[in-house]
Amino acid sequence: MKIEGYKKIAVIVVLCVLAASAGFMLASLPQGSKGPGSHQKGYPMGEGGGFALPAGLPMPTPVPRAAPESQYTNAYTETNRKIIQRASLSIEVEDFQTSYDAVIDIVERSNGFISDSHSYVTNTGRKRGDITIRVPADKFLTVIAEIEHVGDVKSKSITGEDVTEEYIDLTARLNNSERQEQRLLEILDMANNTREVLEVEREIWRVRSEIERLTGRIKYLENRVELATISVSLYEPEPITHSWGIRGALRAAFCGFVSVVRGLIILIGYALPILILVGAGWLVKTKLMPGLRRKKGGE
Repeated sequence: MKIEGYKKIAVIVVLCVLAASAGFMLASLPQGSKGPGSHQKGYPMGEGGGFALPAGLPMPTPVPRAAPESQYTNAYTETNRKIIQRASLSIEVEDFQTSYDAVIDIVERSNGFISDSHSYVTNTGRKRGDITIRVPADKFLTVIAEIEHVGDVKSKSITGEDVTEEYIDLTARLNNSERQEQRLLEILDMANNTREVLEVEREIWRVRSEIERLTGRIKYLENRVELATISVSLYEPEPITHSWGIRGALRAAFCGFVSVVRGLIILIGYALPILILVGAGWLVKTKLMPGLRRKKGGE
């Protein structure tokens, strides 16, 4: 009896050890893993996986695409460098209008256009003006060389901004967004109820907004690269005059005289009411009071 009791206790201990081992193995498995027969219904749409396929929809055929790194490298080697060119010139001219017309003629011959222009006349009667022009990038240096002959160049600045990397990055993101939109449209065709349609359409709207934003930025960069910007400042030289300071002294004396007169007028304005009251009191004392006294004495 004792031997059989020991056997039962041994069997129970072995079963407890096996159960504990099985529980430990299950607990050590990753949280996302599942047993055989289970499957995930999620279908991440973006690079970050922000959207999942609604339950009940079949998985569409994935769109093949190249690896991001190889795609970026190939695009960088195949794309011409994108350089935004800018220049600024300050030129002293003998006649403003003649020089301005010469700049306009240079711009027209280079198939460019005037982006902004304004002019004004100084206190000495000299004309000044600023012109912003856009010309094709391949004629950038040629146009600058021609404009320099308009007058005496006092300052010149030329800069170039390389936006090749940004342009390639935007293009790659645009291609990915367009592929994502195509896959979402395939999912939309598979939707079976209103909830699924609304979920997919909301994601399509988000992706479409991103496509429009990327497209706008790419077009802006392309425009800045294709057309260089040149800012030209034209001005006539100021007259050289010598002065002994007499004019300034006369002006200061006149301003002082006006200030004194102004102060006297203000003083009279303050003192006039007091003078009127004093005069009225004097009249009462010298004219009215003696007359009243004589009348009283005669009575």
